[in-house]
Amino acid sequence: MLDARYQTFLVLSQTLSYTQTAHRLYITQPAVTQQIKSLEAELDVQLVSYQRPHLTVTSAGTELAAFVQRVQVEADKLVTGLRTPQGRQSLTFSTTLSLSEFLAPRLIQTIQAATALRQINCQVTNTRTALTAIDQGTSDFALIEGNFDKQRYDYRVVRQEPFVGVVASTSDLVGQTMVSWRDLIDQPLLIRELGSGSRDILISLAQAANVDLADFKQVITVNNPAAIRQLLLRNVGVSFVYRSVVADELADGRLHELPLAAGTVIHDLALVYAKDSFFASDYQRWAQKL
Repeated sequence: MLDARYQTFLVLSQTLSYTQTAHRLYITQPAVTQQIKSLEAELDVQLVSYQRPHLTVTSAGTELAAFVQRVQVEADKLVTGLRTPQGRQSLTFSTTLSLSEFLAPRLIQTIQAATALRQINCQVTNTRTALTAIDQGTSDFALIEGNFDKQRYDYRVVRQEPFVGVVASTSDLVGQTMVSWRDLIDQPLLIRELGSGSRDILISLAQAANVDLADFKQVITVNNPAAIRQLLLRNVGVSFVYRSVVADELADGRLHELPLAAGTVIHDLALVYAKDSFFASDYQRWAQKL
């Protein structure tokens, strides 16, 4: 366990206020200042910069705060486990919307078969929020489709999934032997919301072809893959999704996968968890079964 100065610094990094930190920890403001200065002196590192009225956390301070947060979350989980003789009783994980449709159900079945947990909680959200939940300890791990800092988290790739361009079978693009990104800009683009891993991947692919969202005739933002699927079926536009999300519609011919000139992109889907997690062996075992 870390001493109280680290906890004080963690709160200060979140509030960016000596006054609010003192109020939250029920100590005096001079005590907060003294603890931070003592910690900086011991570590011989500047953690914060204070120029009235603004306080900023240095890069070293940001790294330390993330570490303290991680240690605190893992310590709380360990203590909870020690207090429960019969073992771990509950688990909470996050999953992105796209993966909630075809991968999360398999994961729940895997956990159910391998454990005697009384509660399994699944939170459906976007990539950014899922990672924040891991940092804050409100989620044990997450099924992630988007990009993330691989130095900050531990992870296991559970699947490699094609990320494909899709239109209705009645679209004018059907029948073309090859489709470029420039061919798509006259079509309305159906895209996920900010924070979505699918959106980030789509934008990266477009930029690699020197195409920007502003180049499209129309951009329609929808925060639900099921709704995007319904819009595609109505020939509203073009979208990029994981093939498994529209597997049934592709199989029965209602939707059509575009033959992109750039080729099919294969993207890693990962089970992501806090670095050096006490429960890493469980997460790795479940990821392997997936």
